[in-house]
Amino acid sequence: MSYISFYSDGELRAYLFERGLNLSQASLFMLLQSIDKYAEQHGNYSGVKTSNAKLASELNLTTRTITKNLTELEKKELIKINYDRSISTNTKRIIKPLKLVKYTLESQINGLMGYINTFLNSNPENWEVLEKDDLEIRDELKNAIYYFGSDKAVINYINSNRDKLINYNDLIDWLLNFSTP
Repeated sequence: MSYISFYSDGELRAYLFERGLNLSQASLFMLLQSIDKYAEQHGNYSGVKTSNAKLASELNLTTRTITKNLTELEKKELIKINYDRSISTNTKRIIKPLKLVKYTLESQINGLMGYINTFLNSNPENWEVLEKDDLEIRDELKNAIYYFGSDKAVINYINSNRDKLINYNDLIDWLLNFSTP
């Protein structure tokens, strides 16, 4: 079972607008993602190989607008454009859209637990690690994620306070600070 879920169309559109894209850029990105997803379902993982004219026709835009939008999407690192020059007389452009995923709280807890266990294992004096099935520990990790805002922020805190949290018991005591009464 995967804990990763892809953005719905509405969430994706809102995310793209937050990143500063306009409607035509967001629509182009979503079209590229749809084409790429279809291609991957049929075994083609290299990316989208289509012309600006076809994209313009699909979105009812001009080819010049498509060219500008592709440049903007590449600047914002939402797509990667490569060229296949294996046939010298026929260069093909390959557009690979970024896979935008959001991580559920469960996946963040699992990732954070794995990171902490690796961190604890780096200290030869530690004999214990966080147990994956321990619901109390999972709740403490969830509370820490809520407190810091993300699993990455928790990891950054741990990294900046390594000397205080390298011991299993110290780490557990620290996690108890985020308990809800």
